[in-house]
Amino acid sequence: MLFRLAPNTPRFKVFRLLNAELLHFLEQSVNTDTFCRTLLTQDDIGKACWGNGPTREKYRGLFNSMQAAGNDTKLQLFEVMRDNQSLQLLFVAPQRNLFDFMSEACFTALKTLCTHLYCSTKGLDAVIAAGGSDIKVHFNAYRAQAVNGNICKACGMGKLAPFRAEVPDGEQWRADYDHQLCKSKYPIFAVHPDNLIPLCDVCNQDAKKAKDLFKHKNGTERLTFYPYTEEAKSFIDISIDNLRDPEPTIKVDWNTQDPLLLDKLNTWDEVYEIRGRVEGQFRSLEAIIEDELRPRDSTHLVSRISDEARPHVIDTLKRKEWAFWHQKLFSQMQQIGEPDIEAFWEKLEFTQNQAQNGADFILNG
Repeated sequence: MLFRLAPNTPRFKVFRLLNAELLHFLEQSVNTDTFCRTLLTQDDIGKACWGNGPTREKYRGLFNSMQAAGNDTKLQLFEVMRDNQSLQLLFVAPQRNLFDFMSEACFTALKTLCTHLYCSTKGLDAVIAAGGSDIKVHFNAYRAQAVNGNICKACGMGKLAPFRAEVPDGEQWRADYDHQLCKSKYPIFAVHPDNLIPLCDVCNQDAKKAKDLFKHKNGTERLTFYPYTEEAKSFIDISIDNLRDPEPTIKVDWNTQDPLLLDKLNTWDEVYEIRGRVEGQFRSLEAIIEDELRPRDSTHLVSRISDEARPHVIDTLKRKEWAFWHQKLFSQMQQIGEPDIEAFWEKLEFTQNQAQNGADFILNG
């Protein structure tokens, strides 16, 4: 994550209840040979899960698969879920092969149930009533300015969702929730309240998808930031090469040599395609200068760079897209000597004049 989550980040109670219900079910299944009502709690959430036909049948499917696999499988699955409820500890010491003991059929049944709990069960009226509020209430609390704000914590580039005037909170749009540990590979965390974080569409749908935070595509191991306590923002630099060239090159760099931090930074970069997105956005320094600074002359350009190089307060980072990245860029430009800035201005002014002359020629025939 670029920014760690706020200490007062709320957990969605419905996720907490569904997660606890699944754990209870696995524990009760260890010494039970018949699928029955007592496998679920007598609480409102247990009644809601049992009372919903599709959810009950997904529980039945997992129970039957575990029963066919034997008591060892039932016990091991319960212990795996019970012993990994602290995601913070799991991120420190990842358990990458949690389900190697399970047959393919049993693992498929587990994924089917857990995916159903997240995709369908969490929205049932009886489940929402047991949790006290629906997911939109939680999302609005999550992105409140006094909590995390409306800017994606993973990238700092996009809004979670636009606000609309004169629209009640319950009818505002919301971002999708990302499973940090994807539910296809780590299904027991599908409704774990610490595993679900709202992200912008680009991070969630275009970049991350079902990438494994703990493994590269080739199967090699890696580490990742725990979003509630760790962040990347202090370890990032922007470099500008060949400022006087027609197309200066802007790069995102890491400013640490710590191997653990480098591993986590590289994971964050690969999962959310950070470098590619930032360097793609910054591919034209001239366009950024025109759009963000609008300088009148070289002296004004230097002054505007100085203004925009000042670090932002936390509230700005919570509400303004690209604020972090622009500040890093202008901070780097501030370190460039005035002769290079003046030369850059001359080139920029020449380009603007050429463009204006070309436009006038076209308009005037």
